[in-house]
Amino acid sequence: MRNIFKTGITTILATIVLSMYSKTIAQANYTFDEVQIDQNQVIAMAMPLSELQGLYSYKLIVLEQRSNERACWSESETGLYPILVEPLLLNFNFTGICGRATDSNGYSIRVDGNDLSMSYRLTLQNVDGEIKLFGISLSGDKVLVGRTGGISDGMMKIILEPGWQFTKRSYQDKTLGHFYFSYDSFAAKQSAIEQKIAEIESQIPYFSELDDNIL
Repeated sequence: MRNIFKTGITTILATIVLSMYSKTIAQANYTFDEVQIDQNQVIAMAMPLSELQGLYSYKLIVLEQRSNERACWSESETGLYPILVEPLLLNFNFTGICGRATDSNGYSIRVDGNDLSMSYRLTLQNVDGEIKLFGISLSGDKVLVGRTGGISDGMMKIILEPGWQFTKRSYQDKTLGHFYFSYDSFAAKQSAIEQKIAEIESQIPYFSELDDNIL
C-alpha cells in the first residue's frame, strides 16, 4: 500500500511540474493551436523492435482512421490486457484512408494549451510487466502518459492516463497531420471527481441489500 501511495504521489507531482513548466515556455510556442478529434478514430500502439539480452525495445506508432472505406486496424478482445493491435493498413494502399505517425515529426506532447515538442520527448519503457509511455524533459523529468496494461510480443494498444487525449496540431485554422498527446489539468481534475462519485454510487446497492437483510 505504501508503494502504491508513493507511486501515485510521484505521478501527481510529475504532472504538476510538467504543467508549470509548460507555462514558462508558452511564449515560444504560440504558433500552433490544437483541434479536438474523435478518440475512437485514433490509436497509439507499442511495436516491439529488436531483442537484446531477452529485452525488447519498442517504437511508438499512432494510427488514424480518416475514412470508412476500409478498417485501418483491428483490436483483440477488450478487457484482456494487453490489447493486441493488427495494423490492417499494411495490406492495402491506405492513402486518404488512414493516417500514420512513426516518430517525433508526427507526434508530440501538449499540456494546457502549450506545445512541448521542443522540450519533451515521448518514449516507451518496460516497467513492472507492462509497457509505459512517458514524456521525458530535457532535464530528465518524467510524466506517465499511457500504458499497455501487460506485455506481449505483438503490437500493443496504449491506454492513455486520465486527463490525456489525442488532438491534432493546427496552424492558422488549418488542421495538420501532427498528433498531440494532450493533457488538460482541469479535465483531469473533473475526471477524478467523477470517478470518485461513481465509486461512491457503486456502494449504494450494497448498503440497500444490507438494509433489506436486516429488515
